[in-house]
Amino acid sequence: MAHKQEAMMKVQKGRDYFLWFIVILFPVAFFFGACRGVFASEDAAITALEAQGYSDIQIVDHAWFAVGFRGCDEKDAARFTAKATNPAGKAAEVYVCTGVIFKGGTIRGM
Repeated sequence: MAHKQEAMMKVQKGRDYFLWFIVILFPVAFFFGACRGVFASEDAAITALEAQGYSDIQIVDHAWFAVGFRGCDEKDAARFTAKATNPAGKAAEVYVCTGVIFKGGTIRGM
């Protein structure tokens, strides 16, 4: 009988570890998945704009939560709003959608 109780306690202990693992892992994974744009640098946005001939660049906003619903692709991590002078010499306000590590910037009109 004692052997059976001991086996049941081991099973319960394993379940407890699994639950703690889920309780800790899920919020951490959610944060890095949904909020990864916090880590995106505005340098990628500035580089993308300069490469397309924009000048006098000012980053005025950095959105990082749910950017897929806010004018960017679902694979983007951050959306920067920039005011700049476009290649034609006119003032423009654009979005630059960026990733965190391996994706450059995509310029989108507002």
